[in-house]
Amino acid sequence: MMIIKLRNFVVLLVFFGAVVAQPVKAQEMQEVISNMTEMLDLSEKQAVQVQTLLVQYRANMDGVLLKHEGEEEPDVGAMIGEIRDLRDNYRKDLQTILSKDQYDAYLAQMDTILSDMFNDLAEIRLMDIQDDAALTDAQMESLVPIVGNGLKKTVQLLFENAGGRLSVPKKIKISKSLKKIEKEQRAGMENVLTPDQLQLYDAIKEEQKQARKNKK
Repeated sequence: MMIIKLRNFVVLLVFFGAVVAQPVKAQEMQEVISNMTEMLDLSEKQAVQVQTLLVQYRANMDGVLLKHEGEEEPDVGAMIGEIRDLRDNYRKDLQTILSKDQYDAYLAQMDTILSDMFNDLAEIRLMDIQDDAALTDAQMESLVPIVGNGLKKTVQLLFENAGGRLSVPKKIKISKSLKKIEKEQRAGMENVLTPDQLQLYDAIKEEQKQARKNKK
């Protein structure tokens, strides 16, 4: 999993359920509703219902975050499970407000937001090694969506399966899925990088991995 601070990781997961990931003021909430109204062609009644639902969702989400931030050693798995339950309930309620086409459009927009966010994260990571790995700007442009997609799929998989006990067959299935994601990302990188660059990239990533272990 990505090395990321607990609070930032939880905020990241909020995107799996709602449009916004940070606490919003009344004016900002109106902007969110306005954007959703335009994006999904909401009626006035739907806009009011969605706003009420979002306000409650945000309050519930803040409650989970505050609850676990007050713990000395937060149970990340349990916290993610609670967040996923909130997300699932939010989506069920949202489906009672939106038409099927509107809901499909909503999910598509959420996927676009996630892709953009993980691409930004991938770009930051790649920029850290661009010079050492001798990556050209063209290679960087090609690598960003490859690495970003791998990160997104990994976080989605872990998010959906976090919390609670996993059976052995389920663990094996998750492990196979993670290896498949890694294999797909590797294949994409091999189409962009030279063999020497790939070897250098692997060496840099291993060095970073060891550095993180030494900090623990």
